[in-house]
Amino acid sequence: MILEVVLGSHIGWQLAIAARTWRSVVDLWMADMGLTQSRWMALLHLQRLGEGCSQSELAQHMGIEQPSLQRTMNRLVEDGIVERRNCDVDARRRTLWFTPEGHVLLQKVQARIEEGRSRILAGLSAEQLELLSGMLETLILNARQLQLEPPHDA
Repeated sequence: MILEVVLGSHIGWQLAIAARTWRSVVDLWMADMGLTQSRWMALLHLQRLGEGCSQSELAQHMGIEQPSLQRTMNRLVEDGIVERRNCDVDARRRTLWFTPEGHVLLQKVQARIEEGRSRILAGLSAEQLELLSGMLETLILNARQLQLEPPHDA
């Protein structure tokens, strides 16, 4: 039991360090393109969610508050990377779209992230990566379930 607690604590620490270090590598690799973490993450989430979404939908997808995203999107619009358009169906709704320059930048961002990913994961076999992915998915599902439950007193 004690060994499980020690190993579990160590694994949580390792996961946190791995995620933080990975993000810092990407931040470093994005800096020369003028992209902060909030900007490159917004671009990737917009690409995953799909152009034509609203800013509030994007904020929800990213798990952040809309006012936090507002500053980031304003800067991306000012820089000519993203544009806001009026929705054809709902005049109150504004949607987000990549500009042609934004599509070019997104391709560069994705290429750098892929290069970083392959270098970070170097030395792991396809089987190891599949196993790791499955284990991480289980951890994520367990953690999300715990978010819905009150803590148990010891």
